Amino acid sequence: MTVLCVLWATLSTVASILACSGFYLPYWIQGRLLGKADAYFSSFRRCNYPRIRAPNTAPEIVYECARYSSFWDIPSGWWQATTVTMGIGVAIAVIGALTLLAAASSFLPHILKTPKQTRLLGSLQLLAAVMICGGLVMYPIGWDNREVRESCGKGANVYNLANLLRLNWCR
Repeated sequence: MTVLCVLWATLSTVASILACSGFYLPYWIQGRLLGKADAYFSSFRRCNYPRIRAPNTAPEIVYECARYSSFWDIPSGWWQATTVTMGIGVAIAVIGALTLLAAASSFLPHILKTPKQTRLLGSLQLLAAVMICGGLVMYPIGWDNREVRESCGKGANVYNLANLLRLNWCR
């Protein structure tokens, strides 16, 4: 293996680990929920969210991080699209990194024997990057949903989280 291939494998591995952890962790937006607790959101996970146990009762705050109950419970169609797009992109990135690690470690040296195979893997990694970036661009379009407005203020909208002069804040 050449030094360039080892460098490619190393950078691909680091990038896929960062993409996986960034996709999974729910700390994309931080807001304040009911003036009591910090709330965190990502496209499919959230931390510290309200729950109503019985009708006509005040909501209680659940202090935990969890996924939404189902895909359809994700509060925005744009967040659903982000979840799918980024999930596929991250999966492709991980598969590409594992392929490169196998080739670089001499476990399966015949994987990248021809320039055509190398171009194919590079194209797959480019596709993964485009999908991840596309998901990142779609995510703020869904900021006009109810959960973000409850945490960031009524001024939260597409690509605009809140009015920073109010008590409600988001970052």
